[in-house]
Amino acid sequence: MYLHKRKTNTCGTVRKNRKLMPTIEGKLKLGEREARCTDKLLAIHWKDRRDVYMLTSMNTNEMVDTKKIDRKTGKKYLKPQCVVSYNKNMGAIDKTDMLLSSTECVRRTLKWYKKLFFHIIEMSMLNAYSAYKTVTGKHISLADFQLTLVNEILQKYKSSVKTTPSKGKKIISTDSRLSERHFPDLIPQTSSKKQRRKCFVCSHKTEGKKRTDTLYQCNECNVGLCVVPCFKIYHTQQTF
Repeated sequence: MYLHKRKTNTCGTVRKNRKLMPTIEGKLKLGEREARCTDKLLAIHWKDRRDVYMLTSMNTNEMVDTKKIDRKTGKKYLKPQCVVSYNKNMGAIDKTDMLLSSTECVRRTLKWYKKLFFHIIEMSMLNAYSAYKTVTGKHISLADFQLTLVNEILQKYKSSVKTTPSKGKKIISTDSRLSERHFPDLIPQTSSKKQRRKCFVCSHKTEGKKRTDTLYQCNECNVGLCVVPCFKIYHTQQTF
């Protein structure tokens, strides 16, 4: 009614137990409908493969020919006018929701803006996926496209970033450090004397920080590390 008073018509699905919805409890057979109305609003209960409840301020209580034939009865397949109108204008939205539901990363949270932020990211990825198919003509699944995109982003921005929060706890944020395969290796010797390097984990611990020299390093990360347990800690923990 708020929208109707402002010259905006509406049509959409609604739960039958929605507040202020009229009671429509009758059991219907396939294709049957039942309606309640005021001078401005129309509520319809229609039996398709499941019960469908619609609320509209822009349609009448009539059935529309969909130009399809019911295989069981051989009769024309009719739908309420509001259902046809809804499907015509909301089909793309429903398809978008269906595609995102299979790969969504949104989780329950009390902070609504977090959910909004991740939804915008997902919509951006879906738009990119649609553009990719249009430009290249290739047809891959949305999940495969997202995985490829994430891997390319990680490869492009995998350089180490060191930050020191206010509490003094050191965080090493390196995607490749935690996701790729790494192996310990001896530090190359340049003279008869064995070369050593400072263990990165031992010298950056929040508690019990100390300098420890080691003969081993990670060539990929280019840092010195004690074989046990620092090598495992460095490549499995975000903070230490």
